[in-house]
Amino acid sequence: MLTPYSVALHMVGKLFRDLPPTPTSRVLDAGCGPGVFIEAVIEWCRKRDLEIPEIVGVELDPVFAETARNRFRVFKKVRIIQGDFLAMSEHDLGGKFDYIISNPPYISYEKIPLAERARYRRLFKCAVGRFDTYMLFFEKGLELLKPGGRLVFVTPEKYLYVVSAKPLRRLLSSYLVEEVELLSEDAFGGILAYPAITVVWKRPPEGSTVVKLRDGTAVEVALPRDGSQWLPAALAALRPPAVGASVAAARLKDLASRLSAGVATGLDEVFVIPKTSLPKELEPYAHPTVSGAELARLEPGEAVDHRRLRHVMLVPYAADGRLLSEEEAKPLLDYLARHRPRLEGRTAVRVKGKKWYAFHEEPPLKDILKPKILWPDIAREPAFYLDTEGRIVPRHTVYYLVPRDPRALEELARYLNSEEAKKWLKAHCQRAANGYLRLQAHILKELPVPKNLASCIKESDLQKGLEAWILK
Repeated sequence: MLTPYSVALHMVGKLFRDLPPTPTSRVLDAGCGPGVFIEAVIEWCRKRDLEIPEIVGVELDPVFAETARNRFRVFKKVRIIQGDFLAMSEHDLGGKFDYIISNPPYISYEKIPLAERARYRRLFKCAVGRFDTYMLFFEKGLELLKPGGRLVFVTPEKYLYVVSAKPLRRLLSSYLVEEVELLSEDAFGGILAYPAITVVWKRPPEGSTVVKLRDGTAVEVALPRDGSQWLPAALAALRPPAVGASVAAARLKDLASRLSAGVATGLDEVFVIPKTSLPKELEPYAHPTVSGAELARLEPGEAVDHRRLRHVMLVPYAADGRLLSEEEAKPLLDYLARHRPRLEGRTAVRVKGKKWYAFHEEPPLKDILKPKILWPDIAREPAFYLDTEGRIVPRHTVYYLVPRDPRALEELARYLNSEEAKKWLKAHCQRAANGYLRLQAHILKELPVPKNLASCIKESDLQKGLEAWILK
C-alpha cells in the first residue's frame, strides 16, 4: 500500500519538527518502495533552502528498488539498497541513523512463511503470538536509530490494543513516544485503512504522549509502560464530553459488573446445534444462544426472545462456572465423544492441558446468566439489544454488559442506542472491512454516560470519579 504524497509530507514534517537535519545527518527510509518519502524529504529541505542530508532507502522488491534508483540518480546523497531490511545489519547500512521514516509492509501472521516465522522469533523480541511484520520494523528501526534520533512510522492502528503487540508497546514505552495520530480511514485514497502515525524520540521516556483521535480531539496521556493497551488509556484520559444536558464524570465501565466478549468454545460447530436437533437427554446442558449475525437482524433496543432463537449451546459447566465432572456430564460426553478427536486437537487441550470437553475459555456463567445487554462485535451501525430474562449465552461474535443495578438495564440500553452514544462510538471505534465498526469491549468501557445513569453507581465510586476528574 503506497503512501500518498500528502501523508508522506505530513510525516516528514513530524520527522524534522524542531529538529531539522544538517548536511551530515543520516535519514533511513525502511521499505522505500518507489521513493515517496525520499521525495518528500528532498522537497521539505528545498522549501527551506537546506542542503539535503544523506538518505538511504531500503527496498525488498527489485522493481521498486530500480525505480527509486533511477528516480534519484541525480542526487549523490541518495543511496538505494535492494534487500530485506529485517535481515540487514548496521554494517550493511553504513552505520546508524539520525532519522528513520517508513510505511512498513503489513504482512499478517498467517501470510508469513513458516521458515520466516521461526527466523523472526529467533531475531526479534516483538515476534510473539500472531505478530505482523510491521511490528518487527519498529524494533529494527529503533535498533538502528542513534540516541537522540527520531522515528516516524505509519502503520495499522491495531498495535495500540491487540494482544500480539504487547511486546511492541512495552518496547516503545521504554523511549519517548512523542505522538500518536490516528489518520482518517480514507487517508490512503480508495483503500480502506485505519492508519496511525507514531513519532518516537530515542531518549528516555518523560512527560506525556499526545494522542490525536479521528474526531479531531487531542489528549495528553502517560501511556502504560507494561505493554497494556494504549487506546483505552488515551480514551480514559479524555474528560467526558457533554452528554445530553450535563456532563458526568463516569464511564460505561463504572456502571457494569461485567463487560466482555461472549463465550469462546473453541469449536462452535460441535457445541452449538440447532434447537430442533436437541436430544431430550441433553436439554439440561442446553442454553439458548445467539450470534452477532442473528442480532443484526433485530431492531435496535429489541428484547431478544430466547424461545425464538434457532440454536442452543451445549455447556459442560455448572451455573457457578465450574466444569462438570465426567460423571455429572455423562449424557453430554456420550454425545460429544463422536467428535473427541477434533475436540482434543484444540489448543486449549493440547497446549493448556484442559479436559477434552472443556471450552477454550472458562465461561463466567454467574454473570452471563443474568439480565444483560447484547451487541454484535461488528456492525455497520452501533446497535444494542436486551436479554431481560438472563437466559441467553452469547457466542464469541457477541459482546455483553451486565449492569451493576439491574433496574438500569432498559434505560442504559436506550442510551446506548441514542444518537449521542452512536456519535461517540463512530468517532472512537476501530473500523473493519466495508466501513463496519468493531464494537470492542475496551472501547465501550470508556463511553461517557450522562448524569442520570451515573446515579446508578455507588455513591463512593462516583465520588472517586469526580475527584479524579477534578485533579486532571
